[in-house]
Amino acid sequence: MWGYFSNSISMQADGIHSFLDASSNVTGLVGVWFASHPPDDEHPYGHRKFETFAAFCISVFLFIGCFKVLESSYLRLQDGTPVEVTPISFAIMLLTLVINIFITRYEKKEGARLRSEVLIADAQHTKSDIFVSLSVIGSLIASRLGYPILDPLIALGIAFVIGKVGWDILSESSKVLTDSSRIDAEEIYTLLMQVQGVETCHAIRTRGSMSYVHVDLHVHVNPQKSIEAAHELAHEVEEVIMNQFPEVAEVIVHLEPHLPNLKND
Repeated sequence: MWGYFSNSISMQADGIHSFLDASSNVTGLVGVWFASHPPDDEHPYGHRKFETFAAFCISVFLFIGCFKVLESSYLRLQDGTPVEVTPISFAIMLLTLVINIFITRYEKKEGARLRSEVLIADAQHTKSDIFVSLSVIGSLIASRLGYPILDPLIALGIAFVIGKVGWDILSESSKVLTDSSRIDAEEIYTLLMQVQGVETCHAIRTRGSMSYVHVDLHVHVNPQKSIEAAHELAHEVEEVIMNQFPEVAEVIVHLEPHLPNLKND
């Protein structure tokens, strides 16, 4: 609001960014609430993709904000309205900077602990707020020194930061929603070929988020093994993969008899 009173486009851009940040927080909370529901008949694999969808919505908010800042910057470059810089402007931006630093550190820590896509995405969003606030302070100083042209130019830089964060979040969300591969299959193959009892493995597939990966694969075992021994080997395979890749949350192992002279599907 103060950005409009002082005619500072960069402060207005920061205000838009902060408003979108608050909106994304609400969206994130809704997404986390849905994602926390246990699996049911309609969603037997759980509801974690609601959280991914919430992160996707955050990226949309950021793109809208980017457009608004670009529009305001263009208009300011056209009309050249002077910026009114007061001590209140600096006080507001310094307070905003301190708050954003605290929120970024907290969300990043809790996002890693809880393996939450929304918290990690919002931590990225809020981190961009820090650089935005520093840019705005620089803009205010430049305007005070008689270089008001830097105000809309810095706002353009802010728009770039907002758009970049939005793109990063959109890119990651898309990988989850489209079930993109998360771990190189060759790495898993090399790891499992060191496990005693595993003759070979194939059809290695991974999907999910960076912090919550699902793995399924086919493992060939000696056909003379008992069902009990093969079952124990499957558990060992799961344990080896999850120990090597902490981001893996679930491993599904399909056991097949190893018949060297026949083609295994």
